[in-house]
Amino acid sequence: MSWQWILSLVLAAGYALAFIAVLHALLRARQPQSALGWVAAILTLPLLGSMAYFIFGINRVDSRAAKLMSDTAERRMKALKASGLLSGGRVPPTLFAPDTCEIMRVGEGKPGSFRRLGCNHFTPLFNGDEAYPRMLEAIASARHEVFLCTYIFQGRVYGKAFADALLAAHRRGVDVRVLVDGMGTLPGFHKPWKRLQREGVPVHRFIPPHLLPPQMSVNLRNHRKVLVCDGEGFTGGMNIDDVHVMASRTREHVQDVHFLCEGPIVGELREAFLMDWAFVTGQDDTGRLYLPCGAGAMDGRVVMDGPGTPNDPVQDLLCGVISCARRRITVMTPYFLPPRELTSALVSAAARGVEVRVILPAVLDHAYVEWASDHTIPPLLENGVRIFRQPAPFAHTKLLLVDDIYVCLGSTNLDPRSLSLNFELNVEVFSPELNARLHEFAASVLAVSHEVTLENLLSQPLAVRLRNAAAWIFSPYL
Repeated sequence: MSWQWILSLVLAAGYALAFIAVLHALLRARQPQSALGWVAAILTLPLLGSMAYFIFGINRVDSRAAKLMSDTAERRMKALKASGLLSGGRVPPTLFAPDTCEIMRVGEGKPGSFRRLGCNHFTPLFNGDEAYPRMLEAIASARHEVFLCTYIFQGRVYGKAFADALLAAHRRGVDVRVLVDGMGTLPGFHKPWKRLQREGVPVHRFIPPHLLPPQMSVNLRNHRKVLVCDGEGFTGGMNIDDVHVMASRTREHVQDVHFLCEGPIVGELREAFLMDWAFVTGQDDTGRLYLPCGAGAMDGRVVMDGPGTPNDPVQDLLCGVISCARRRITVMTPYFLPPRELTSALVSAAARGVEVRVILPAVLDHAYVEWASDHTIPPLLENGVRIFRQPAPFAHTKLLLVDDIYVCLGSTNLDPRSLSLNFELNVEVFSPELNARLHEFAASVLAVSHEVTLENLLSQPLAVRLRNAAAWIFSPYL
């Protein structure tokens, strides 16, 4: 067979593969910019573009996650009904004002949402200075199980302290399990979780990258932060790293807020961890339902998001909650690249007289995200949304406060990566007490922050505005 025939066959195969890849991208891509990007790449380089699409563009994790989450949710509901806990511990809506009932109903029955449970208590822990000692104490006191899920687990001082505490718990017979993200654990030289592996503690990485078989899903990251120690739980946005301790001797510090969770909500955090554990290891023991006794008067609901959940549950939840606001909205987030739906919700709230304030860090750890964010801010400012920059050190805080009752805390940033690509975990809390405490915290931050004005952004040099616009084009992938 001549080389002309071989070349013709290769070209025919390439175009056939490209045709299949284009059809698949058009039918399966969730975002138009993703579909456009892949179709353009395939049509430009049919063979290489198609191969790249089939290796990197198809979300093979999605169907597996969907089945796992569906199965565990079905078992959970059966267990709740059998135990009589399906309606137990829930605060009747009649105890709240009508507008509060409206905001509480937004997340009911939505994909990724657990059931709202009452009789909880949530304590904010500011920075690692407050959070780490309390978390280490909980690990040291645990007698039955310690489950830890974190995106980053490093640090010469506090990473070692957590590793020591987890290893000590394992040696005294506690069921210790550690889940770290496959990409979040790549940077850094101090990796305490490796020592735990060597000592026999069950430690697994969430979708680690590898060449054979090809696994380069840099966007499918487990960004959740959960620690469950018997009847106590911790969640929020804080990783395990020395930088979160303001008193530590590191060149850079990162501010954040974590939360001690007490009450039945800890059972939902526990199940969320076990769902991730089953996803990574295949060891599915979520059927052992456990809801701790009541510890307060706060309603709470866990909301999970990520591949495998229909649509974008957290984005839909945030838009719905913002639409219920009557008086004020306060947003704190490190990365602010809101999709069109969320931007519209904030603008609509401001248009109906709601005070909308967004607090961002003055200095980001990724400059290109700040550039893209600066390009998205002017339309918000033009429509009455007020935006503030919090002074250094870098603030990693993620909070949404609505009126005098609602708090959303957890791991989700307001950017496409968190809202569409990562596995995230948030907790809705309905509590005037916690809302007031966090509004005090926000007021203290605003007192030292500077407000961003439309005039300042529009007066930036043309080169800066072009740079920001160029970064914004890639915002779905930042």
